[in-house]
Amino acid sequence: MRRAIRSLLVAALALSLLPALASAQGATSFNGIGLVDYARKPDFKVGDWVRYRMSGKSELGMSDDYELTLLVAGEEDFWGDPGFWLETWVEGPDQPRRATASLVSYEAFTDTAAIQRLLLYTRKIITLLNEDGTPKIDVNKPASSTLKQRHDVMNPVSYSRHQLGRDTVTTPKGTFAVEKVLMKQGKGVTSAVGDSSIYTELREDRTSHYSPLVPITHLVREDIVTGSTRKTWLIGRSGEAAAMNVRDRGEGAATLLDYGHGGLEPRMVPKKFQKSLAAQAKASATAQPAKSATKPAAKPAPKTP
Repeated sequence: MRRAIRSLLVAALALSLLPALASAQGATSFNGIGLVDYARKPDFKVGDWVRYRMSGKSELGMSDDYELTLLVAGEEDFWGDPGFWLETWVEGPDQPRRATASLVSYEAFTDTAAIQRLLLYTRKIITLLNEDGTPKIDVNKPASSTLKQRHDVMNPVSYSRHQLGRDTVTTPKGTFAVEKVLMKQGKGVTSAVGDSSIYTELREDRTSHYSPLVPITHLVREDIVTGSTRKTWLIGRSGEAAAMNVRDRGEGAATLLDYGHGGLEPRMVPKKFQKSLAAQAKASATAQPAKSATKPAAKPAPKTP
């Protein structure tokens, strides 16, 4: 599934931030910011966490099965732009435990298309630790090709969102009354190889079940179906192109296991940011040396002659 689904969407849809499409096998990093619910105002607090069972398979024979935990590990004001630190932990059978962290601007919650433009709101990323155990923090910068080629403007991702009404979903955490939403997105890309033109079409359908009881994501369950089709023709002979050929199809799911507040220690975020911005400001004010409250001595009254 990693090669058949994740890499497919990373290349053309820029959806590599969706961990439900990532494989625990052989991957170097994961980023769960794509699971955050940006359609509603942020109601989480530092210390909130949620855990999912991620599973999937593709027709090419790839499969996934691992646990993914999201933790709001802190907050930071980055040059006047407040954001939250989200840690993503991945644990799978016979796999080493992995953790990454991202600083995401709260401005993402004001963008109705935030899920398609998450890299624009990601300020910092931590994927590694230095030799002394301190986190290696990288400031996220757009690639120069992004500014020059402007693929998102010239060839945007097709996107639609459909409300499917109310439903109930049962998970290991219990049974939830949910709001059911279907999101469809896709993109077509044409490239030239030798004397041929190749048109590749990539699609993803996500059926999401939301409950306000679940922190960070509000997600109880999410089912994902991805597909890739292609057709080719000799350059200048598009009318002779054969019908679209299905290259691969994959299915994945994220199922809620547990959630809570507190009890989990951040693994990547620096200690100084492991508090809310309000708590950081209060601690900073307390650390300031107290101003002397001693009033200057009063001048003695002049002597009467």
